[in-house]
Amino acid sequence: MLRRVEEEHIAEMRDRRAGGQRREAFRVALRLPVYVDEPMELYCELVDISVLGLRLDRELPCSPGITILFRLEIPTYGATPKPDELELHAEVVRLARGCTGLRFLRLDMDQTRAVRELVHGHQRRLLLAERPAAVDRRRRWLQR
Repeated sequence: MLRRVEEEHIAEMRDRRAGGQRREAFRVALRLPVYVDEPMELYCELVDISVLGLRLDRELPCSPGITILFRLEIPTYGATPKPDELELHAEVVRLARGCTGLRFLRLDMDQTRAVRELVHGHQRRLLLAERPAAVDRRRRWLQR
């Protein structure tokens, strides 16, 4: 039994090294404005985000390995007066099917915290919305 578990772990590590297993972080689907400032000026939208990177709704006119500087508008919930805007660096890792995959680079502590709060806050709201009590409230409301 122990031998089989070790073999599975070794196979999983080989798969990761070979690039077969890309995602290791929870991703949330969001539609947020993104303003690319360098190396070109461009407006696009966020498709999904994790604590490691994000995906944009179009292929940027650059190749993988290029570092870009962009601004991401973080929505606020509750009584906060206005959205926060983060200026972030990322590396282009993938251009495919009309989307661009980016991996965050050089995040300071405040930027890391803001991205984590965005991802995990949205994940928490999704999970709370799917609780049985919330589902029952929606059904009752729709039956009116």
